[in-house]
Amino acid sequence: MSRSDRLPSPGIYDREYFLSNACEGLRDYLAGGLASLKERELEHLAVEPGMWFLDIGCGRGETAAEAARRGALVIAVDYSADAVALTRELLGRSVVVRADGSALPFRSQSVDRVLMGDIIEHVPWDLAKSMLVDVDRVLRTGGRAVVHTSPNTLFIAIVKPALEVVLRWLRRDEVIFRFQEYDRLRAAMHPNELNPFRFRRLMREAGLPARTWVDRDVVRGGSSEWTEELHRGRLFRMAGALAGSWPLRLIFGNDMFGVFEKRASPRG
Repeated sequence: MSRSDRLPSPGIYDREYFLSNACEGLRDYLAGGLASLKERELEHLAVEPGMWFLDIGCGRGETAAEAARRGALVIAVDYSADAVALTRELLGRSVVVRADGSALPFRSQSVDRVLMGDIIEHVPWDLAKSMLVDVDRVLRTGGRAVVHTSPNTLFIAIVKPALEVVLRWLRRDEVIFRFQEYDRLRAAMHPNELNPFRFRRLMREAGLPARTWVDRDVVRGGSSEWTEELHRGRLFRMAGALAGSWPLRLIFGNDMFGVFEKRASPRG
């Protein structure tokens, strides 16, 4: 997919989008909970009471709200006006700011934890680098940032076509519909889809010594809206376990994580 030098229009990230099945975790959000993927992001962040937590690309705000419930001091950022409005509905008096994330309006070394969940694929390569550099700037020494991105372009190119054939044969219409929604929105929303190798390169070009990996649980434990119906089948669970083994998960896995911990600069 060719890179664009422009952000997608913020207007496409409207309330209708966030409250549709095109946006991951809707059912959990409506129930007042948190999708398993977002739980995993918080798990990697290890948020503790009293920490300053910055959620870049906060979307509907449920992850920021859960961090607040865990005692964090929350700042949420999004460049969609509707995302900011939805997040304010959940967070109340917490700080919710409209910004694009490449020039964060915060002091250097001012936050303890930063989450960029499913943001990198929505911004062009060079802007993604700028965002990561600014994350490094606002992160305190000893702080941690977690980046999650999906989908994996290797999965899209190699696995998805064959999987769609199988799903049609199995009459898994609910999953087929989700793929169709992804195909419909992809060009407008995803100027920077990555694979594991390009993800690592992006972190390196941003100057961040991040640890990156593809999650081995390629079916998200069957708790995702994408996989829950399929996961009930024993054969699918076995296939998922095989696909999550090394190195197959580099192709079959879609959840790519990067974790960066801010260390003190060496004294000159």
